[in-house]
Amino acid sequence: MKKKGTHIKSRYLLVILTIICIALVLLTASELVPVTPIRNAAGTLLVPIQTGINKVGDWLNGQEIGQKNARELAKENEALQSKVSDLEEENTVLTENTKELEDLRKLYSLDQDYNDYDKIAATVIAKDSGNWYNSFTVNRGSEDGVEVDMNVLCDGGLAGIVTEVGTNWAKVRSLIDDGNNVSAMLLDSSENCIVTGSLSLMDSGKLALSELSADATVSTGERVVTSNISDKYLPGILIGYVDSVQDDSNLLTKTGYVIPAVDFSSVNHVLIIKQLKETADS
Repeated sequence: MKKKGTHIKSRYLLVILTIICIALVLLTASELVPVTPIRNAAGTLLVPIQTGINKVGDWLNGQEIGQKNARELAKENEALQSKVSDLEEENTVLTENTKELEDLRKLYSLDQDYNDYDKIAATVIAKDSGNWYNSFTVNRGSEDGVEVDMNVLCDGGLAGIVTEVGTNWAKVRSLIDDGNNVSAMLLDSSENCIVTGSLSLMDSGKLALSELSADATVSTGERVVTSNISDKYLPGILIGYVDSVQDDSNLLTKTGYVIPAVDFSSVNHVLIIKQLKETADS
C-alpha cells in the first residue's frame, strides 16, 4: 500500500512541475511577466552548477592530458633507455676492439724484435683460477706445428713455455708459476743467474733472482734475458728488469727480484716460437 501512495504522489508532483513550466513559458512569451527576474533567478541557480560542471570537466580533461603525457613520457623514456643500452653495447665493442688492436700491435712489434724465429700467433682461451696467468691455454696445437717446450712470447718478452699439446690447443706454464726456473743473464754485464717463479711473489708480480756472482755490478732496471746455457729457452729473449739486489749471507752470491716484461695479470694474445732450443743449438 505504501508503494502505491508514493507512486501517486510522484505522478502528481511531475504534473504540477510540468504545468508550472508551461505557465512560465506562456507568461514570458506574452510579456505579462518580466523576463529579467526569471533569468536572474535561473542564473543564480544555474551558474554555480555550470561552474561546478566546468571545473569537473577541466579536472577530467587535465587528468586525461596528464595520463597522455605520462604515457608519452614513458614511451620516450623506454626509447631513450633502449638507445643508451645500444650505445653502451657499441662502446663495449669499441673498447674490446681497441684493446685487441693494441695487443696485435704489440705482437707485431714483438715479432719484429725476434724476427729470426718462425712464430705463430695464438689467443688465450682458458686459464687457471686466480688473478694471475701462471698457467693458461691457447687455441693452437699440433695441427699448427706446436710442440712441447716451445717458447711463448707476450707483450715485450718471454711469457712461458708450452707444457702440453692437443690437436687444436696447447697449455702454457708462465714464468711466474711456482718452481719455474730459467737460466738467465744480465744483458749489460753478461753475468749469469737464475730467474725463478714463486707462489709467494705472485701477488707482487715479481720473479726471484738468484745465484748471481757477488762481484757482479748490477743496476736497477737492467735488462735480464735468457742465457745460452738454458736447456729449454732460446737465448736472448727478454725476461724482465732488475728490481733490487742484495748480498747473500755467504757473501759469495747475490739475490734479488726481477719485474717481468710481461703483465701476467692480463694475457690475451701470444706468439709461439716454432723452434725448440735443441733444434736451434744443432
